[in-house]
Amino acid sequence: MVGRRHARCARTALAGTLALLLGACASTPPRDRAADATPSLPIDLAPTPHEAVQIPLAPVPDLAPPAAIAAPVASPWDRLRTRFAMPGCEYSPQVQRWARTYTQGPDRFAATLKRSLPFLLLVLDELERKDLPGEFALLPYLESHYEPVPSRGNAPAGMWQIMPDTARHLGIPVSAGYDGRLDAWESSTAAVGMLKRYQDEFGDWRLVNMAFNAGEYRVKQLLRQTRGALSPADLAKLKLSPITHEHLAKLLALGCVIDDPARFGVTLPEPDANDYLERVPLTAPLDIRVAARLADVPEETVKRYNAGHRQTRMASDAPLHLMLPRTAVALFRERYAQLAPSQWSTWEAVKLRERRGVSDLAGSAAVPIDLVGAANGVANDREFSAGATVFLPSALGRSIGTPPPVPIMPGAVEKTSDAAATTITVKSGDSLWSLSKRHSVSIAELKRLNGLTDKSPLKPGQRLKLRSTGVQ
Repeated sequence: MVGRRHARCARTALAGTLALLLGACASTPPRDRAADATPSLPIDLAPTPHEAVQIPLAPVPDLAPPAAIAAPVASPWDRLRTRFAMPGCEYSPQVQRWARTYTQGPDRFAATLKRSLPFLLLVLDELERKDLPGEFALLPYLESHYEPVPSRGNAPAGMWQIMPDTARHLGIPVSAGYDGRLDAWESSTAAVGMLKRYQDEFGDWRLVNMAFNAGEYRVKQLLRQTRGALSPADLAKLKLSPITHEHLAKLLALGCVIDDPARFGVTLPEPDANDYLERVPLTAPLDIRVAARLADVPEETVKRYNAGHRQTRMASDAPLHLMLPRTAVALFRERYAQLAPSQWSTWEAVKLRERRGVSDLAGSAAVPIDLVGAANGVANDREFSAGATVFLPSALGRSIGTPPPVPIMPGAVEKTSDAAATTITVKSGDSLWSLSKRHSVSIAELKRLNGLTDKSPLKPGQRLKLRSTGVQ
């Protein structure tokens, strides 16, 4: 968790000394991690009493700063390893214990990494721009498994688990309609910028991690209380919370696993084309559901990539950008360019009072028929029955229908009307049996509504009807 409110302070003489000491190591050639790695030993996973207090962190060996990468290789794991600057498993027995704990279920661990990839790739790009160690890309995994976790009140939020005071200090916008801590791009650029400032100020990656977890003022206070230059061993014994020292051990453990996955029986997942995100600037707010349809990307996916918006419609005070898979950006821009941004910002969901066709609605709205079809995810010759929910410019929509309740953030099931349809999005691990139990519908009914057979595979992101949709 990121520490409390930060403020600018003059660098202390001691911190300057630390920076000079670290700089003296810059000429040291990078060591061969494989050559000096300790052999794998049997690990006892049972925690010992007061383990975090009794087991001191081993001193860090001299390490050269990570070199900038001119042209990143294809695999994110190779890119991370190239930037690794921390010792990993050989740092302490505590690190090895955490590495074994993280990988007790190798397939489950790999699955969480796969789900993390779109955000991890984004963070890795930022770390390369700021020339920071690759291990810091694993901080959001340690904090939240790279999930944009919402919160209430004075609690941390987002994949970086940023406190409200810290968000204000970093300039991350938080309002009634938008929480930038849940925005992957806003939070990551701010958090990586903070790590860079800590690295420049403290000159030691362990102090950077401690300041991230406990707060920079707490670390500065302890440094002021220590007279003279600190050795690496002294740094490891700073009187911080056992949780903070354990946080460092967990980060090194994750780096240990990524560095040598075979040692732990882990197969690291590689990204596919849809895992690479791109930030698309906008000039006016847009409904996330309309954006998903224009990009031809599952709605829940777009909501997750843009989780900072508390409702499906972008707030007027929210930053105007959209995170989309890079593979979907061209189609989105092509469709979005057919109307002025100010026109798109008026589109909203309405419940029709009477039966209307796509071509009829497009003519009434004076917009291309392709856009009405695309914005609603249907073919141009489709017709909507009375009670169906459609997306239209508000001026037309309110004259022929009524706005339904605006859904709040990801996870809500979209319902069109009492007689009309509920649709769901298939997630990894779903089956017809599990879906039938979860939604109290028979397997036979699921097959009938969706044209499925016993051999029809379910794919993550696939949308299924639970009842008749009202679209004919």
